[in-house]
This record gives sequence, C-alpha cells and structure tokens, in this order.
Amino acid sequence: MCMMVVAGVIFSGMSFFMLSEGFTTTLSENDFKTLCDTGLCFDPTTATFPTGVFIQQSQKFDSQMMNQNSESFSAFRAVKTSSMDFELTDSSAILYSVKDSFVREGLQTSNEGSNDVLRVMGTGPTNNRVLIGFDDSQIGTVLEDRSLDSAKLKIFVVDNDDRWQEGQSVIVRSLTEDWEEGIGANAPFANFVGTQKGVTWNCSSEDNDCANWDGGSFMATVTDSVAISNGESGKWIEFDVTKDIQAYLNGAPNYGWIIMKSDEDSSGRINIAAREAVTNTPQLELIFT
Repeated sequence: MCMMVVAGVIFSGMSFFMLSEGFTTTLSENDFKTLCDTGLCFDPTTATFPTGVFIQQSQKFDSQMMNQNSESFSAFRAVKTSSMDFELTDSSAILYSVKDSFVREGLQTSNEGSNDVLRVMGTGPTNNRVLIGFDDSQIGTVLEDRSLDSAKLKIFVVDNDDRWQEGQSVIVRSLTEDWEEGIGANAPFANFVGTQKGVTWNCSSEDNDCANWDGGSFMATVTDSVAISNGESGKWIEFDVTKDIQAYLNGAPNYGWIIMKSDEDSSGRINIAAREAVTNTPQLELIFT
C-alpha cells in the first residue's frame, strides 16, 4: 500500500500523458511483451504499480517515434554486482567489464547504469548507444611482461527486434572522456528515485563538464564494425580492438568504448547482456606471447 502511495505522489509531479486510450490490464501477457520490447510500459506480470503506457510530454515525437522510443518499466534494480576477477592462461586472458551502461537520445537525462541489458537502437531522435569499460590495472597486470598479439571486445546479443536492413552493422569507437556508470535503470521512473550521477546522453557524469559529451565523446575513427542481421540473437559478437589497447599501452588514456549503429537513421535494435546480467557479461579477450 505504501508503494502505491509513493508511486502516486511521484507520478502526480511528472508531466506525462497517455500514449493512447484503452491500455488496461485486460491486455494479454504477449500484448504487453510486444509493447515492452519497444515500449515505455508496465508489464502486469512483473510490475507492482498500476498498468499504464506513458511518454514524457516534453519530448516532441510523432506517433511513430513514440512507439520506437518507448521502453520497459520492469523492476528497478539499484544494486550493483561486484566485478569478476580476470581469467588467465599461458596465451590469453579474459577480463570482465567493470562498468557499462547505455545512453538514450529520447530521454537525454536518464541513466541506465544498473540495467541488466545494454541497448543499441534507432531511429532518428531515439538512438541508444552502449558504453563499456574495463579495469586499467587488470590490463596492466596481464600485459606487464607479455607482448600483445590481439584484443577482442566480446558482447552477447540477448535479443533482436528483427528490423535490421540488409548490410547494417554496429560499430565500436574508443571513448575520449571518462564517464560514471551510475545506478539508474528502466527510465524514466527509476531516475526520479534518488540521485543518479551516472552517464546520460547529455553528460558523462553530474560531476563533469557536459559541454562536449552530447551522446558520447569518442574518436572519429571507427575501431571495428560487425554486421547485424535479423535473427542475430543468443550469440556472441566480437570487435577487434587491438589498436586501442596498443594505444593505451603506449600511454593513451583508456576510457572504454562506445557501441552504436553504423546508420543511426535506420531501424533495428539489439539488447546486449550487461554485467548486471551475471552471465554472458561483456568481455575483453587479450591474446599475447
């Protein structure tokens, strides 16, 4: 009962309007899953708050953009998982991400640092971009007395909306500014609970100068790209990031990577397992001699 009162107070202070009339709990579970795949919605099978579909009134979207920009109101997760130790063999090492998040052009002040998925998405003003970072000390320890042969950034595609056009790809670029992961998840609701200092579309952190961020501060040169097709899900994809790790070993700062669509004006979305997912978390594989 207390949670219902809190939810009512929070929502009464937020400027929202109903996306359309007639969305009630009479919708089936599959109907809600379809909405939540692309929708800003409550799933009655998991949510404890009243069912409703909302879009922030301040965002200027047409009906198509509303559908593309909507995202799930699943259970808020503010608990961070601890980072895993790296795995070392005679010829390689696997490092696990120590921070990851995604930023959303449609909700530019939202933080997703505690979400268990990382979303790469378009189209138009609803783009989502993924950020992943690894521990500098672990990289240094692994490569201290070894010569780097190659480095791979590995991510696991949890699901795919199967709206990719032929020849589309996702690209990875090296970030040029540090960023803070944060503890937000499933915006906008969760980001009104407590203070979120993590990365957003507008800023790398509340404590940093946001002037040059605007969706991420990254190298103009693409590090690597991977083609994505419909049905590409439940599998790992890899980016060759050897030159970025070599640059770090030569003294360049290491702020991690940003993953985005090669054509952000085209449709298509994939969800990637975040480190909060516990299994299939982002990995950096170092091959050495």
